[in-house]
This record gives sequence, structure tokens and C-alpha cells, in this order.
Amino acid sequence: MCLSTVYIQSQGRQVKVMQDVAQMESNDEGYLLTGLLGNQKLVKGVIRKIDFVDDHLVILEAEK
Repeated sequence: MCLSTVYIQSQGRQVKVMQDVAQMESNDEGYLLTGLLGNQKLVKGVIRKIDFVDDHLVILEAEK
């Protein structure tokens, strides 16, 4: 199973926000991340990179 890890990037650093992300949905407030077990987290940022093949990651840049 290939689930993703979401990171937020700010000032050259990447911080893990959530791993085992099964769904990512955009809304007016940001992105709603839903994990494999149904846990959810809302994050704000701009998508900078999505890699579903090698690293299975999403990198968001923090809003300023």
C-alpha cells in the first residue's frame, strides 16, 4: 500500500505534518488530510511538490 507523508516547508526547513495520508482534500481554509485510520488534520499552505512514485510525499510551503 502506497500512502503519503505530508511535510510543511518554512524558512528552508521541512517538518512532518502527517504520515500515512490516504486522502488530501482542498477547501477554503486549506487542505484536509485524512489518514489511513480516519484521523484528520487541517493544514494551510501552497503545494510545492507531490511525489507519488519514489518518496510518496507532499510538500506544502507555509503561508506567509
